[in-house]
Amino acid sequence: MNFKQHIAKYVTEHLTTSQLPELAILGVQEGYESESLFILAGMSNMDNGFEIQEYFKKTLAELNLELPDRRKAALEYAIGIAQDILNEKKDLFEGLAEIKSGALDSYDFFSETKKYVYDSIGFEIVYGLYDTYDDLLNPLCKWNSKKSIETLKSETRTELIVELEKWNKKLKTVHNN
Repeated sequence: MNFKQHIAKYVTEHLTTSQLPELAILGVQEGYESESLFILAGMSNMDNGFEIQEYFKKTLAELNLELPDRRKAALEYAIGIAQDILNEKKDLFEGLAEIKSGALDSYDFFSETKKYVYDSIGFEIVYGLYDTYDDLLNPLCKWNSKKSIETLKSETRTELIVELEKWNKKLKTVHNN
């Protein structure tokens, strides 16, 4: 995940104030420059939380960055996780769990549902496949007379990657406009 995606993670309350100095280090590594960013990057998680927050606010102002609203932050955070999964920096199922439980659950996308959960953001297919895979981990009955559970899990995993790539591409296109 990149600097802006970590900012979104902070907005969704999945990054603490004490972790903001690490976020600042990432910003410096990505080429962002501001006096407050450098100060924040030099701070530690043991520093006063109010001071850390103050330098974070100053950093945003100096870099002309605004905190995204909760919905936009949830999506930006989800994009970052999806990119990490697709770049094989994060396990598929652990990453999908973080997208669902971390990023997407930090905003009430359920209230936007038209027909299927997460359809307002085009995540319904990925979510359905993720749910299917979860069910395949502890099957209560035989799923298919011609395929083993392992084969079904493998096929579902492949479908998940394909659908996650589609979703990530679509969301990045829409989200970056």
